[in-house]
Amino acid sequence: MNIYRRNRSVLKLLSAALLGLAGWAMIPPVYAADFGMTTVETKAKTLVDRAYDAKPLPIPAFLKDLTPEQYAQIQDVSPLWRGDNLPFEAQFYLPGSWFHRPVVIRSVVNGVVRPVPFTLEHFSFGKLNVPQNIPGALGYAGFRLLAPLDNPPHHNEFISFLGATYFRAVGKGAIYGTSARGLGIDTAQPSGEIFPYFKEFWLVQPKPDATTMVVYALMDSSVATGAYRFTIQQGDSSTVHVDATIYLRKPVQVLELAPLTSMYWHGHGRGVTAGDWHPAQHDSSDLIMANGNGEWTTRPINNPLHIQTTTYDMDHPEGFGLIQEDRQFSAYEGIETDYQRRPSVWVQPDGDWGKGQVRLVELPTNNRDMDNIAVFWVPEHEPAPKTPLHFAYTLRFFLNNHGLIPLPHPVGTYLGDDAKVPGARTVVIDFAGGALTKLPGTTPVQLHLDAGNGAKILSQELEWEKDGHFWRVIAVIQPQPDSPSNVRCFLTLNNQVMSNTWTYLLHAAKE
Repeated sequence: MNIYRRNRSVLKLLSAALLGLAGWAMIPPVYAADFGMTTVETKAKTLVDRAYDAKPLPIPAFLKDLTPEQYAQIQDVSPLWRGDNLPFEAQFYLPGSWFHRPVVIRSVVNGVVRPVPFTLEHFSFGKLNVPQNIPGALGYAGFRLLAPLDNPPHHNEFISFLGATYFRAVGKGAIYGTSARGLGIDTAQPSGEIFPYFKEFWLVQPKPDATTMVVYALMDSSVATGAYRFTIQQGDSSTVHVDATIYLRKPVQVLELAPLTSMYWHGHGRGVTAGDWHPAQHDSSDLIMANGNGEWTTRPINNPLHIQTTTYDMDHPEGFGLIQEDRQFSAYEGIETDYQRRPSVWVQPDGDWGKGQVRLVELPTNNRDMDNIAVFWVPEHEPAPKTPLHFAYTLRFFLNNHGLIPLPHPVGTYLGDDAKVPGARTVVIDFAGGALTKLPGTTPVQLHLDAGNGAKILSQELEWEKDGHFWRVIAVIQPQPDSPSNVRCFLTLNNQVMSNTWTYLLHAAKE
């Protein structure tokens, strides 16, 4: 079983990246005024015809053996473009800890392409006891971008690329949480997951008045290659527009586009607390999906006892994402973790993605430092080997959900065990937003609740909470002992749908 691990201070601790790049400063510049996506696509197409080279380069023992906490002490204190009066700066990561794959980073300035020179003196090692024999040409493991976001004119980090094809971003006032990936392959499959990785990056130096930053990336793996163009904009909500072309070396079991990874440990009766005193610990609370037929669906996330994969058929999707619904400190009580500041992430397809599935993978965990949630789009048909697949989408990292969901929607899901009936569960769903907030409690809103797979709905009621201006569904449902029930719920008024659809895979209570 593959698990997503992370260090809160640095990023996902997954695939690795390093490259010995001695003599970079002596490499002559390459003039490529026409450098762009076509250039990187050509490289990806060339790679797919070559044998995959998976040889890792040696890492000095001092760096390889660092714990995540020790690795986080290494900081680039001389960012690229600092002092150049540009809207963005770039800092780099040294290889070490979990990062073992080569990454080449180049800059593109007025048509000139050349590697970013490596200088060990640009790094601070904090309180680490640094040996004297560290090579002076280690190369880089990844990078992060800085902009005057939270405390202008000072720059602070808002997006980071480190490990495999992982990247994550934040808007104003947020801290890192849910991550995005360039591509996923065979997640939660018996054969084992394959992690493609970005082996080369090109950072396009922005103009002084630029509001966006462009980054190109070349992806490689044993089963797929790819070219990526990231157009990045920071702000209250930071956005990343992704243009991608991938080539399969051979067929795969599950091709995963626009994947997101997150963490859900426990909260509101979902997940195993294992004695943890916090009311909740998670980076995301709900999966939200918008189908092309206008239906919006909310699926609360869970931390199951066993690996759980749920698929949702969609046609011409308008978007999907992982949402952190509750923004109150009291919902989490974490002074260091600040889960109320973790961003929601929304995927909006560019163009028609046709038919396919949004797939949710939930892995069991009892560790808040492990990503156990994966969400991605699976197209109905994967391309034939060596045939290009083009796709594009925009990622939005944000704190404020207002304006995203057009209809009233579930803002809270709470689960408990019913003490009277063996195996029965109490399900509580709060619907709020939109027109619901303006309706008086006497309005004849109707509840629609169904439970599949032989489950019994023992009771159901709908209540109006006048102070919070939301409608609460309270139901007692008894699933079959050996078969979880797919439960669905929505509200109507005068035969008109008033809310998006709540759905959940409900297991019987343990006796």
